[in-house]
Amino acid sequence: MSRKVLSAVLPLLFVALSSPLFAGEVKPIAIKFSVTFPATGTQAEGARRLGELIAECSDGRMVMEFYPSSQLGDKIASMEGLIAGTIEMTETAATDLSNYSPMWSVLSLPYLWRDAKQAIGTLTDPEVRAVLEKDAEELGFLIIAWADLGSRSVLNNLRPVRVPADLNGMRIRVMEDPILAGTLNAMGGSATPMPWSEVYTALQQGTIQGLENSAPVILANGMEEVAKFYSLTEQFMIPDPTFVSKRFFERLSPENQAAIIEAGKRFADDWNNDIWADAQVEAKKAMEAKGVAINEVDKEAFAKAVQPVIDGFLKSADAEQKALYELLVTVREKY
Repeated sequence: MSRKVLSAVLPLLFVALSSPLFAGEVKPIAIKFSVTFPATGTQAEGARRLGELIAECSDGRMVMEFYPSSQLGDKIASMEGLIAGTIEMTETAATDLSNYSPMWSVLSLPYLWRDAKQAIGTLTDPEVRAVLEKDAEELGFLIIAWADLGSRSVLNNLRPVRVPADLNGMRIRVMEDPILAGTLNAMGGSATPMPWSEVYTALQQGTIQGLENSAPVILANGMEEVAKFYSLTEQFMIPDPTFVSKRFFERLSPENQAAIIEAGKRFADDWNNDIWADAQVEAKKAMEAKGVAINEVDKEAFAKAVQPVIDGFLKSADAEQKALYELLVTVREKY
């Protein structure tokens, strides 16, 4: 095991080792948490909190082993591990499930939510949860938490972006989803799907000129070192579900299953109300201190530019996609 992995795993192991349970013969159940984000930053802070809660809620019967920076593979590899039961837990963007079920592509649509409160409220509403959780479980995933990851805006190394024309000629990294790519193209850029682990080097080498993500994620990954213009386009707001392998979960005792569910609930409350809320404000301040110019944009112009993407999606959408879209649009009015 590398020093980097060891430094991430040991603090969480200590929580379990200090439990009275460990004084006997029973060995804690290990939960491998495989993610693409780094071992430092806001998301890592959240992972450590989740690990503490799993140990606490299970009275030390379970311990989370944190594997950041794609150490066990990229998002798809981690999700495949959950399906197979070789990895127990991961966190991804909700839209990553569109690789398995087209219905989830609806969550890729631009300007779907007014703000994070509306997004989380809608996705955790009983009507919506019933649809999403059923589909996820059929694929092999159990959702235990929804985490606000803020709105995604454009960071680039060429110039400020204020209107769609300012993106002309820019290759902008997007997640590997056709709607996300179509949206960036409609906004005026040239969308370039790429694994997150390759983005920093691609910016350095000029393969791309920018990316789109939230301020805390940009800062945690050091992207402000290679791109100095952050424009608040806020075209996507895609919360991250925390997934547990259904195969693993079904092997747990009812007591441990309840502990996992409770830990997820408490983590979501801590993350959405405290950890992430504070991080967004502090991250923008830190980016500016490191020389990043942050600017507002003509959001109405961008929303108008991407409307054909929404219209085109709905025109060709299947019955499940249309039903989910209509449900989200109806339920979001409650929030």
